[in-house]
Amino acid sequence: MDPLRENAIHNERFVKVICIGAGASGILLAYKLKRSFNNYSLTIYDKNPDISGTWLENRYPGCACDVPSHNYTYSFEPKPDFSSVYAGSKEIRGYFQEFVAKYGLQQFMKTSHLVTKTQWDEEKGEWGVEVKDLSTGKVVHDWCHILIHATGYLNKPAWPKIPGLENYKGIKLHSADYDESVSLEGKNVLLVGAGSSAVQILPAIQPIVKQAKIFIRSPVWVLPDISSESGKYSAEQIDRFISVPQSVQVLRQNNERTMNSIFTMYMKDTILQEQCKNLLITTTKKLLSDEDMERKLIPDFAVGCKRVIPSGYRYLSTLKKDNVNVVYSGVASFTEAGCLSDDGQSHTGDVIICATGFNTSYVPNYPVLAHGRNLQNEWRESIMGYMGVGICEFPNTMTFLGPYTPVSNGPTLIAIEAQAHYICSFIDRYQTEPSIHSFWPKRNVCEDFKEHVASAMEKLVWTDRCRNSHNNHSIGGRVPTTWPGSTLHYLEAVREPRIEDWEIKYNRNRFLWLGDGVSQTEWDPTSDLGYYIRQVDDSQPDNRRGRTLAIAKTGTQPKRPLHRQPKLAMAEGKQKVATNEIPVNGSALKTDKVNGALVNGLHNS
Repeated sequence: MDPLRENAIHNERFVKVICIGAGASGILLAYKLKRSFNNYSLTIYDKNPDISGTWLENRYPGCACDVPSHNYTYSFEPKPDFSSVYAGSKEIRGYFQEFVAKYGLQQFMKTSHLVTKTQWDEEKGEWGVEVKDLSTGKVVHDWCHILIHATGYLNKPAWPKIPGLENYKGIKLHSADYDESVSLEGKNVLLVGAGSSAVQILPAIQPIVKQAKIFIRSPVWVLPDISSESGKYSAEQIDRFISVPQSVQVLRQNNERTMNSIFTMYMKDTILQEQCKNLLITTTKKLLSDEDMERKLIPDFAVGCKRVIPSGYRYLSTLKKDNVNVVYSGVASFTEAGCLSDDGQSHTGDVIICATGFNTSYVPNYPVLAHGRNLQNEWRESIMGYMGVGICEFPNTMTFLGPYTPVSNGPTLIAIEAQAHYICSFIDRYQTEPSIHSFWPKRNVCEDFKEHVASAMEKLVWTDRCRNSHNNHSIGGRVPTTWPGSTLHYLEAVREPRIEDWEIKYNRNRFLWLGDGVSQTEWDPTSDLGYYIRQVDDSQPDNRRGRTLAIAKTGTQPKRPLHRQPKLAMAEGKQKVATNEIPVNGSALKTDKVNGALVNGLHNS
């Protein structure tokens, strides 16, 4: 009797996957599985009525990406027809919608479906997933072998924990859940917050409101403008991008090289850190030309400790407009008519916009239950994640953009791609080793990893004197939850999974994957049964460093100065400005081309 196909080595058993979240991460997972996998089922649940995650939810006035448009794409899927250097949220949302349509991924998506509970069944080796269909109110009970959390890092609005908000009689808006139907024309607006969202909102609403009052509790480092209204591509430029794809490729690669060249700026007391700080202080002082504003708006902490904000010069200029009032204080409480600031002053307004960011606690919105434990409770007390993808001792579940992902250290979407590759490697292993029951990161491994992160962070700017999303907005709070290195460092760290860091539980003989001795090659009628015979040795290097440098295309670029940004050094030395003209009180401030490099490099701090 001839052998059966299902008895070949690494036969693919059926695997059922559920992903929570249809943003950039969930969409990429769907693409990866459809591209490479067989004999699987994938369902992606998302609470929103449409896909694209944070770019569906963030629609406040002036909302734009702070990464060059052509670099806010998957590495393999350029969009040559972006309208401007920095795309608005609607255009970015369109990119992900077009991607889903192009690759037929809508079949996996179930929008307006809110996950309310997930629970591990040890006997079955499955996750039970409770979901509410928001369009019908019906509760659906689903299950999967592997559960993926792709709910994102910036999707839970953080309303200020200040008394009296419910007493305010006017209109309350939040930047992370903005009601576009509200007209601000002729209104008196109180803008609470001075972070990245507020910096984009204020210049956008200033021309139409009667009066805007912004409350600035602490300063931020700012860079030149990136609003979607500036830096528009001409029709000729877009036509060239479309007709000459290599021109877009060159632009994207040069932007990435710049972003990846300045990580040492995020290290305390480095030359790049000092050069950057000196340049930003000098250019900000030139813009403000007001000692009192300089004292209040130039930070005393390291560049990068708090998110560095592009579009900052337009924002700083707007602070000087006649219909803008600046309150250098936080809000102590809300009243029926407005609020009281920390300095005891009363303020009134028709509309309050809370640009107070997101809940970055990483605590899931739904229970994640396994072995009598709830991840919500555990992460409220102390986060114990693994490399941005694993959850300590929780079986068969992984995360995109989990704790210790590089969300502030360089390009983010490539980190998501690396995580997708990592997650798919575990789905593949589960599928091709039929005796695997479950897998999870070991506790002692997670403890060692967190200890290393804490130690490494002492040398990095995220432990300097500022509140940021990584320390959960508390100076000296938790161990910062971004990656303790550069994005390139992260790519190398997760490229080859350390399987020894994971506990793998088998319910049968662990070598069942060997099958009956017949290979997959023999089961492919078109394969070359002598594929290993070659004229030369063209195999990958046998050591990790060799493989890494081969992937990095070593030897293909001219030598560069290590851990330096030549344009930045030149700008610091000359204290000279030249290119982008920004109107300030009727005059113009010119900034050196280095600012373009800084905008590209500091996009996500």
